[in-house]
Amino acid sequence: MQTKTNVLVFSLAAILSLSVVAVGEIPQAEADKDDPKKLKFKKKPDFVSDSCFKTGFALEKLPEANLDVLDCKMQAWLDKKANNLKYEIQITGMEWIDTNSDHVDDVDGSHIHKIIGGTDENPIGPHVVDAFGNPEFGDSDVVVKPFQGIVEGIWDNDDHPDGLKDNLELLCTSKIFSAVHGEFIDFGTHHAGYLKMVLEPTEQGEKACNKLGF
Repeated sequence: MQTKTNVLVFSLAAILSLSVVAVGEIPQAEADKDDPKKLKFKKKPDFVSDSCFKTGFALEKLPEANLDVLDCKMQAWLDKKANNLKYEIQITGMEWIDTNSDHVDDVDGSHIHKIIGGTDENPIGPHVVDAFGNPEFGDSDVVVKPFQGIVEGIWDNDDHPDGLKDNLELLCTSKIFSAVHGEFIDFGTHHAGYLKMVLEPTEQGEKACNKLGF
């Protein structure tokens, strides 16, 4: 009887030790996987887009039923060291992920650009981050929430040769915008930007920019 008891105690101890190892490894694996989430950002955004510019391509090419609900907004948070900008792009009236046979309202891609020309309501400029679609310089931290119409990501200094550090002054002076491109090709192989959002610093963002010397 004593021998059986000892075996039972040993078996229980072995099972418990294995359980501890397994449970102990899981949080570390999750921590490694979710490393970008270790970054600290303020609750309120440092930059927001107050206007959703709908280009002529959107008005011409999107179904009339969607025009009334076609909208967009963007907000962004700068980390303390100004090495990472967390962003959130939200749209209505277009689809990140196609759910029907109508492809006209599908998003072909979404990019963050720097402004080098155009007009206030239709800015133009090269990509600094490819947030969604077929990226050449893709954001490795991007997350798509299709049912909420949201794309989230983190722009840092590794996503593009022209990194965040090189564009902080433009960010602080409202020269960074996001474009959501639709299916319509306006020239060559370029998909027209239907929606455009220019980021502007909030009061909190202005303080952060002042500390950076901008």
